[in-house]
Amino acid sequence: MSKFVRGAVLSGVVASLLLAPAMGAAQGRTSVKVGKDGNVEVKAGNTEVKTGGAGTSVRTGDTEVETQGDEEGGSAQAEKQSDDARIEISGVGAKETHRCSSKTEVDVSGSDNAVTLTGECKRVSVSGAGNTVKVEAVGAIDVTGANNTITWKKALGAKKPKVSRDGANNKVTQVP
Repeated sequence: MSKFVRGAVLSGVVASLLLAPAMGAAQGRTSVKVGKDGNVEVKAGNTEVKTGGAGTSVRTGDTEVETQGDEEGGSAQAEKQSDDARIEISGVGAKETHRCSSKTEVDVSGSDNAVTLTGECKRVSVSGAGNTVKVEAVGAIDVTGANNTITWKKALGAKKPKVSRDGANNKVTQVP
């Protein structure tokens, strides 16, 4: 994790620790837990902040933002959760992580994009060349273009998602 990101995360955690008692008093409940491993968890009302070696997550209401640091303390990657029914990712070389709801439809277009989708995605459509998409759970996958790789862990409802492929060398596989 970069020094800037680490500083921003720590500043946020410190602010949460300082503000949690005041917010909790107003909302009725507050808790601060520090684990033996150095992980910190702050809960105040419907807001929750967790931080540790694997990254930081902040949740309030229906919104969630996470940063994930690599094991060597390198770069952090933000995960964006959208309550929208559609997520669109386009361009060249984008590296993004998004959280789906069961109604979310995702469109990935362009080339050499690396996209991670957590949660349950209703449909994932990939077009272009050389895109890599990792999906936690999905109902349907549409792929057009060339040399795209889509991996999924589990299906929504059915035994396998409905897959539509058009183009050359597009791979769609289930991973454990």
